[in-house]
Amino acid sequence: MQNARQLDIPRLIAFIAVCEEGSISAASRRLHIAQPALTVTMAKLESALGTKLLERDIRGVTPTPSGAELLARAYDIVGRAQAAFGDIQASAREPQGEVSIGLPASAAAVLALPLIARLSQDYPRIRLRLVDGFSGYLWSWLLAGELDLALVFDRSSTSGVHSAPIAHEDMHLVGVPERMKAGRTVSVSTLADYPLAMSSRRHGIRSALDDYAVRHGTALNVGIEIDAGPYLIQLLKTGAWFSLLAPCAVARDVREGTLATRRLSPTFTRSICLAQRRAVMGDTAVRRAADSLRQVARGLIDDKTWDARPA
Repeated sequence: MQNARQLDIPRLIAFIAVCEEGSISAASRRLHIAQPALTVTMAKLESALGTKLLERDIRGVTPTPSGAELLARAYDIVGRAQAAFGDIQASAREPQGEVSIGLPASAAAVLALPLIARLSQDYPRIRLRLVDGFSGYLWSWLLAGELDLALVFDRSSTSGVHSAPIAHEDMHLVGVPERMKAGRTVSVSTLADYPLAMSSRRHGIRSALDDYAVRHGTALNVGIEIDAGPYLIQLLKTGAWFSLLAPCAVARDVREGTLATRRLSPTFTRSICLAQRRAVMGDTAVRRAADSLRQVARGLIDDKTWDARPA
């Protein structure tokens, strides 16, 4: 217990703030603590642990390897403390507060309305802020602290964000029905024959698809890059372009007969991950929203509304 006192919650919160802000002065302003006092707190933490936690230079501070390990533990400890606090409060009242959730445009097409309905019904005091965008943008906004949680593709956890797969889905070639060849699949070897409109290379899924084509001895014939989901779908409907998308992105259009899909062969599968900022994982409203998102996603998969497989 004596050692544990050296890692009390206020010290860990201060350490997290210093790491996130990248400077003692910025962290002191955020915490409303005098800069000299915060410097002393960091020095005492390093002394107690017997190791250097922060590298200091003219640009600010960054965690050492030991500091990065402590940061991950600090997020966990503070998160558990927040969870305990929130759970006890929640026993007396329902969760409340704003929760910001990011959904890729493809997943939003099937998830957004059911998720809004579930949260509105079960947790009316949670104020939902829903954002859609490409996975790469959502990940950046998570890292910047602008979102609490998001669905992203093929992302691993970092010191500040916890990410775990909740589903897997296969990518398809998408185009107007009259220009799609017969059959349920399309061979990767023929992809060069299709003029493609795709997201830009700043998004992980595009790079992964490029690599997938190269591994199978071909290359994607990308004629236009477009990072705007609705406009991409409209572009496909002109019949001049194809794209590689998950079926959920065009489920409504396929039902209406304006677009058709063919599964890639060999199969290309992406993981859909629920990513959450560690700093807010202990917040009761955020945890309830995350649980609801998982439940809604699983329900849509089980009833075949979402063409995906649970992780």
